[in-house]
Amino acid sequence: MTKDELSTEIKYPPCKLACPILTDVREYIQLIAERRFEEALASIRNLNPLPRVCGRICTHPCEAACKRGQVDEPIAIPALKRFAADGPWKGRYKAIMPDKSTGQKVAVVGSGPAGLAAAHDLALLGHHVTIFEALPVLGGMLRVGVPAYRLPKNVVDEEIQAILDLGVEVKTGVRIGEEIKLTDLSEQGYKAVFVAIGAHKDRKLGIAGEDGFEGVVSAVSFLKAVNQGENPKVGKKVAVIGGGNTAVDSARCLLRMGAETVHMVYRRSRDEMPAAKEEIEEAIHEGVQVSYLTSPVEIFGEDGNVSALRCIKNELGEPDVSGRRIPKSVPGSEFTIDVDMVIAAIGQAPDSSFLDNELTERDKRIYVEDPYALMTTHPGVFAGGDAVTGPATVVEAISAGKRAGISIDLYLRGEPLPTTEQMEAVETAKLSPALIEKTRKFARCSKISLPAEARLKGFDEVDAVLSEDLATKEALRCLHCFLGARIDKEKCISCLTCVRVCPLGIPTTTKMGEIAIDPFACQACGMCVLECPVRAIDISLDPHSKIAREIEWAISRSQQVEPVIVGFFDLHGNFRSSDVESLRQDYPNILPVMVFGLRRVDTSDILKAFEFGADGVLLAGCPSDTDPFPETADRVKRRMAHARTMLEALGIDGARLEVCDMPDEGLVEKELIDGLIQRIKGPGQAR
Repeated sequence: MTKDELSTEIKYPPCKLACPILTDVREYIQLIAERRFEEALASIRNLNPLPRVCGRICTHPCEAACKRGQVDEPIAIPALKRFAADGPWKGRYKAIMPDKSTGQKVAVVGSGPAGLAAAHDLALLGHHVTIFEALPVLGGMLRVGVPAYRLPKNVVDEEIQAILDLGVEVKTGVRIGEEIKLTDLSEQGYKAVFVAIGAHKDRKLGIAGEDGFEGVVSAVSFLKAVNQGENPKVGKKVAVIGGGNTAVDSARCLLRMGAETVHMVYRRSRDEMPAAKEEIEEAIHEGVQVSYLTSPVEIFGEDGNVSALRCIKNELGEPDVSGRRIPKSVPGSEFTIDVDMVIAAIGQAPDSSFLDNELTERDKRIYVEDPYALMTTHPGVFAGGDAVTGPATVVEAISAGKRAGISIDLYLRGEPLPTTEQMEAVETAKLSPALIEKTRKFARCSKISLPAEARLKGFDEVDAVLSEDLATKEALRCLHCFLGARIDKEKCISCLTCVRVCPLGIPTTTKMGEIAIDPFACQACGMCVLECPVRAIDISLDPHSKIAREIEWAISRSQQVEPVIVGFFDLHGNFRSSDVESLRQDYPNILPVMVFGLRRVDTSDILKAFEFGADGVLLAGCPSDTDPFPETADRVKRRMAHARTMLEALGIDGARLEVCDMPDEGLVEKELIDGLIQRIKGPGQAR
């Protein structure tokens, strides 16, 4: 099934469709918003074996597709993934292992993200997996290519260890093709092989002087030396040729290692630069100088060492096959940069020479017969990741490893391998200008980073993990694609109530007079659900039955402290996790039920709380400045007034129902709680 088919049949949100491994981004962000952090991590780990890595260095195509980005700024998805994956609950996650082993042995050649992902999934399917790694350490480019200020080594260690704990065997320092041939693996009992050797071989610049002077270094070899603690010698004035993440990593490392000036020389404009936007910004912030629309022409030297780099300016012509415009030299625009070191970072290729022609290659990459199944021309031998596609992203490599895991499992069971058409990017639907105007804007959370001067003193991680309170506040910015109102057309009487009460004008009428609600545009405010006179609408985000279940669950866990009060608290309030804990300690008789706004709480919910045994009900709405739908406030007040009338009609004192707005900070004023308790207990009784 293609992503286009998925988008029309299953109604995945754009963030999920944009993810190469179809991570349910919306789900774990929703769980973070509800402060269910362990469940958020479990949601991520169900698909992604390297969540802490991706939370730091993923290029986040999900964020680029985020609907919130059409309104103000997209959700800070990688920061939220890192928060969920880095939290103190991370050690409590346990993968579900199969009841018994299949007895089948699989060899994985290479321990980069593709190899690790394949090993992880195959182990969970019950196969015995052995990773063969040429280097003395595991991780591939995660270990030797990404600097510690972006990806600390202890994070890589812990992510890998979690995979090894599934029973994966490791053999480091073994170069398949030299010590052991691919054909030898089958003789050792391996029924399938996954080749994921990455792309560790640098491309040459192809200019005069490249091979003639000391100080011309490949980016891959430079980063490997840095990451393995070899402390390579760096120049004072350095030019880095290239515009990808490897070039940016090299430039930022150079500043940390004592280079006085670092020039990045890139042949296209900034818009065409393949490095992550935020990485480019961080490099410039730290002091890297970037020369756009510039190509190197020749390297000069004195006494055998690099002394200068001759460059020429470019202008952009027509787009090439990748969609980027082709740079063309501008005659007479040559200029020279004084440098004593040049780092070439113009791309990498897989070094498959050691495989000794055991696998078919095309365009210097390992050839696979199907881009999804990933089997090579040798039955039982699969390949994926950078070795097949050329240098790509971490999450794309993980995707390749997971696809290989599926194919290998099917192959070992004697079933047909999956095939698919080439997946095309699904364009995110556009919100109308009117809807964008009506949608309330909330600022994206600011990341917490080391100051530039502190960064350059070493390789400490630049960005800090979000706090619980920042993470939940950011998660609450989600617009809930496809989690909104759903109409039961059998019940709907086309009374237009939903059209009148929706604060965003989402419901419309068709030519036949039927009500239609765009599931992509709907932001799940919930007003129409409770205002519909025939209960023809429900909501996927918070089905009406969910609140009733949570009330019953909360009362069942009460500590028999009287009076028992069910407290509905709006998650959009400016409260901290410590405020919730303080409430539980100071008022154990208050049973919190967290909701996405009092507009979701119906009269029947309040009555049900009393029916289940509550002595009182407290409803605390969020302050107006944090309410995404302030237009609904009057209707909510009328609904609460109606609830009081219903209570009185049933012989329950309406004073046992307290409705208030949260303070600017915190959950609720203590005086208000004390007053409610006093009214419930009656005159003359102390708390």
